Amino acid sequence: MSHDAAEIRECRACRHFRNDAKFVETAFPGLTSMSSGFGSTRADDGICLRHDRYLGARASCADFAAAHDATAHAPSP
Repeated sequence: MSHDAAEIRECRACRHFRNDAKFVETAFPGLTSMSSGFGSTRADDGICLRHDRYLGARASCADFAAAHDATAHAPSP
């Protein structure tokens, strides 16, 4: 069995997860004053749009929806 990102079910592969530096910097004003969202201490951590939380890319939950899954639904506003 292959172990692609969808089978691992980690946040990094979820459609609700955003970890690009610009998005994280916008979500946390003042982060750039402490360096940058590109910082090594942040690693691949990001924000779950479904649960409105900052968390590690290796985290997971029951609401996982594969980023490439066309049938998955976006979180409600």
